[in-house]
Amino acid sequence: MNNFSITTQLSQKEYCRLFVRLSYKQRLYQIITIMGVLLLILSVFRFFTTSIVSERTQWFLFCFSVYCLVLFPLIVWLRAKRIYKSNKGLQSTIHYTFGETGLTLNASGIESKFEWKDFSKVQQTSEFILLFGYNRAAYFIKLKDLTQEQIDFIKTKITKK
Repeated sequence: MNNFSITTQLSQKEYCRLFVRLSYKQRLYQIITIMGVLLLILSVFRFFTTSIVSERTQWFLFCFSVYCLVLFPLIVWLRAKRIYKSNKGLQSTIHYTFGETGLTLNASGIESKFEWKDFSKVQQTSEFILLFGYNRAAYFIKLKDLTQEQIDFIKTKITKK
């Protein structure tokens, strides 16, 4: 395949949604959510039945479940928002050039060159293709900017180690 280039820019909303979605794929976030659901069920059940647990403990269970299910995702969203605002590279337009030997990024006038071996994995979501480097950094490319042939090319280059 011939070299091809795309230009893309992530909005803050897109980045935050993707950050939250990727965070909740991690086991810790899943455990916190499950724990919040179970505590909510337990605390609501305890309010309607006679219990040996004190009323203060029941309120604590309820408040902790609200934290797990409402405040924790909000904190993750705010963290993503802070990261986006502090990183000028995420806010700027990024020009990607894909070739047989690797990938060239140009963001804010700074050019970075990567070989395909510099990437550990590729992941496709409903809206993005993510290229993960070995330093756990991810490069986000909107799927709407790529053809299926280009997506297949990227996937074969990264998984071909």
